[in-house]
Amino acid sequence: MANTFEVSVDVDVPADTVWQEVGDPANVGWFPPVAACELKGDTRYIAMVDGRNLVERIVSHDDAARAYTYSVVEGTSVKLNSHAATLSVQESGAGSTILWRTEAEPDDPSVDLEKNLSKVMQKGLNNLKGLIEAGAE
Repeated sequence: MANTFEVSVDVDVPADTVWQEVGDPANVGWFPPVAACELKGDTRYIAMVDGRNLVERIVSHDDAARAYTYSVVEGTSVKLNSHAATLSVQESGAGSTILWRTEAEPDDPSVDLEKNLSKVMQKGLNNLKGLIEAGAE
């Protein structure tokens, strides 16, 4: 069971430019399951296209490190004992790499979050890559 996992995508745009898009926790429209997002202080309210509503807390945000971490507080389809996910941007040659790391402990130890989430997370990063590269042209 993999409940700590990471997905990534390489982007042909410098890391600082990519961070301008990725580094805003209210900007998650690039993730297809999200219908709307509102950030109030350190709390993010997300309406999902499937009708669920997520509440997430922004745990840390570091522009210098080009990373932020959030924790899902409520609204998941799987009950979680703990959750932390980090979006970060690293330099990679003339471009950059976007990393999305998740660490979580489901209430049910038989749940494999990587199997359940990694494909949709990867699709989201691929979508974000396309948007950023198109905007940089």
